Amino acid sequence: MELDFNGPSGAIQIAIALIIGLGTIGYGAYSYSAQSSALDTAETVDATIVSTSIETREERRGTDYTPHVTFNYVYEGETYTASNVYPGKLPREFGSKEDARAELDGYEPGDTVTAYVPPNSPGNAFLKHESSNKPLLVVGFGGIVVMGTIFTVLRD
Repeated sequence: MELDFNGPSGAIQIAIALIIGLGTIGYGAYSYSAQSSALDTAETVDATIVSTSIETREERRGTDYTPHVTFNYVYEGETYTASNVYPGKLPREFGSKEDARAELDGYEPGDTVTAYVPPNSPGNAFLKHESSNKPLLVVGFGGIVVMGTIFTVLRD
């Protein structure tokens, strides 16, 4: 059984595939850097939980559930509202509603909790001081696109 991989052909398709792959790598690397910076520099403040929810998103591979917590806090005399459970722009999805809800344990409306505020982006506070490997997965996906494109070009 021979594996037949038909990647992009023609200069424009190859250029587009490389741009998409390299762009994805860049976005993943930027997301990883931003997440790391937020974790390294975050200052703690008290925050008040306003609401919690679970966002449901249907995908081809199944349903994803993302926990959200809206909270208010004061940083350097300014009042902010945020809804980031984790640092960074890439959301964390869970395979079940129960797993997503478990991430919201301890976050009830009216509760006072600790929030982490990145000083260079005070409007983007988050509640869980944890890193995610999702930015690295995005880099890996971009790498696969670039390597597949290169493989196709060299094969032809």
